[in-house]
Amino acid sequence: MKKCMIVLTLVNFMICSLTAQTEVGKYTEWKNTIDELEVIKPYNFTQRKIVYILPVETSEVALPQKNNDNYPIVTKILKNLSEIIAEEMQNNLQKQGYTVKVADKIDFRDSEAIVIHLKWKELDLGSRALRAWVGFGAGNAKFSTDGVVFDGNDEVIRFSQKRLSVMDTRKYEDLAKKGVKAIAQDLAKMVAKL
Repeated sequence: MKKCMIVLTLVNFMICSLTAQTEVGKYTEWKNTIDELEVIKPYNFTQRKIVYILPVETSEVALPQKNNDNYPIVTKILKNLSEIIAEEMQNNLQKQGYTVKVADKIDFRDSEAIVIHLKWKELDLGSRALRAWVGFGAGNAKFSTDGVVFDGNDEVIRFSQKRLSVMDTRKYEDLAKKGVKAIAQDLAKMVAKL
């Protein structure tokens, strides 16, 4: 009986290992979750339930003019971006047993965790008036990021994700949070499917 259980456990582990990862290559609309994803090296995150978000890089985000009403909103969101993303991912992954944390430094690596580094590209709140009165893509709010997933010190995955907010007339601060949280939800789905 013990030999049978050991064999079944090994077979189950091998099947999980084989199905746990996506093959090396480039993908668009990866698993209906991520716009563009490239697997650079083989990985296996099957047993990893801790996710670290490295401090999000925001230097490439075009800020509104300082006299624009959106300037304080965008800068506030960017300042707290890592925490907002980690919190939203935690909310979406905790039922699957994951713990999501913000790493305290950009060069942090943990070979027992899934480590994600984001370079935020766009946090453009667009124009509420154009969205409401013109439509057809005018005034859309845009949110996008590029990212890397690490396995120890190795980059194993690169990805890009973008979200648009069309016909959304809510307050700009609520819109900014909604856009960032939508991308964080996509990242949570990605982690669950790795």
